[in-house]
Amino acid sequence: MNPIVIQLANGNAFFIGIGMTVIAFALYLWLSSRISVILLTITWLVGISLFLLSAAPMSLWLYGLWFGLCIAARIAFNIHTSFKFKISIVVAFAIFSLLVCLAELPFHFAKTISVSKNQTIFVLGDSISAGIGKERAWPDVLSDLSRLKVVNLARPGATIETAFGQIDDISSTNSFIILEIGGNDLLGHTDSRTFYTQLDRLLGKLKRENNQVVMFELPLLPFWNSFGKAQRILAKKYGVILIPKSYLTKVFASKGDTVDGLHLSQKGHDALANSVYGLLKISP
Repeated sequence: MNPIVIQLANGNAFFIGIGMTVIAFALYLWLSSRISVILLTITWLVGISLFLLSAAPMSLWLYGLWFGLCIAARIAFNIHTSFKFKISIVVAFAIFSLLVCLAELPFHFAKTISVSKNQTIFVLGDSISAGIGKERAWPDVLSDLSRLKVVNLARPGATIETAFGQIDDISSTNSFIILEIGGNDLLGHTDSRTFYTQLDRLLGKLKRENNQVVMFELPLLPFWNSFGKAQRILAKKYGVILIPKSYLTKVFASKGDTVDGLHLSQKGHDALANSVYGLLKISP
């Protein structure tokens, strides 16, 4: 998979873009040759592009405020202002950029997930979890690694709407549920409002049974922000633990981990199972 697409999908482009923009402004203060200005302008434009295309699921007003401050800082360098004023503008922009990064950063670190050895793990998902061939899907590999009972209810082609049928096969309350769903909604024709509504219903139904729910964040491409925002809002509403989108993106990006750039090979299933197992804290 294209490395630029990977950096956009896993969210790293957000931080790279902000970093490039802040560095460009800082160097603008000291470098004034024609070549330097051209190179810094290119850096600035690439940084802004990465920031806007990263699809970080933040509020639009934060996007607007950051972009507005960025343009204001650029204008300050094009008009006759004092060096002290330019430094003040760059410092203010850098501080705000840091605050924006700190707001997004927690979603890129995985939390330890506690599970009892007596709990049954149910996996709800699509073909990423169900597999498309004879390979052993990652939930089955996870069962071997953890020595826990893992029931794989995932079905190829599943969407959030069809995932309600998978819930019917959960045989107990107080279960541990891993939710890997939504990719087909993104790639299909589901709009973000419908996505939010259906995911709200799905999580609400799962939590009513006193289940512990963990959900994979979806890797996002440009302008899919609202889908990721829906996941984060509803995860907070229902107390759902989010697995950072880098976990899925890393598998998609690794050589030999997929058979077609999306569906996992046996190597990919093994890698994802090991990643999830690394998050689990199994208690007696």
